[in-house]
Amino acid sequence: MIFASSSNLFLKMLQRYRTLDQTVKGKLTFKTAKTSIESDCAILDKFKNELLSENTGRDIKGKYFYFLQRYLRDTQKEKCKPHQAHYFSVDLPDKKHLEHPIPQNKILQAYLDGDISALEAIHMPLCLISDFDKHYLQGEWEQNATWEFPFMRYRLSGLKIQIKNLRGEIINFETWTIKDHFDMLGIETKEKI
Repeated sequence: MIFASSSNLFLKMLQRYRTLDQTVKGKLTFKTAKTSIESDCAILDKFKNELLSENTGRDIKGKYFYFLQRYLRDTQKEKCKPHQAHYFSVDLPDKKHLEHPIPQNKILQAYLDGDISALEAIHMPLCLISDFDKHYLQGEWEQNATWEFPFMRYRLSGLKIQIKNLRGEIINFETWTIKDHFDMLGIETKEKI
């Protein structure tokens, strides 16, 4: 008796899936399109506001944090196209690594704390280095990143490479500032008063 009832349930389920095969749906269509920087900032700000809201449940906050992380990372990459990054190691091999001179966790925390805007977070420096060289910058060197001189940790870690910016200029790790970065991109940042 139990077998017959479960068999009937299976047949009904199978029929439902067969009907789906024969039915044309799709009233909703979404095309992937580039979003404006204003839309990207608005989306990030929405995720941030939901994450920080007292009305958002603790279990849901983790999801908002994940969405915020992913969307920020994806948007950073998208806004670097077609170049892939703002900076490149000279003599870059085939196996590359996209590196945040200021580690992503620091960028995200500064954004959540209100110290930088969504626009600034999206346009933080990205650098293509060799996959081998990324190991120089891990561990304690991730904590030694400075906001003023984003590439200083490259020198401090002992990384012996040259980095070019989008203009093809070799940058000096000790003097290239975050202001130089935003000036190169033509982005005005708002100073917090």
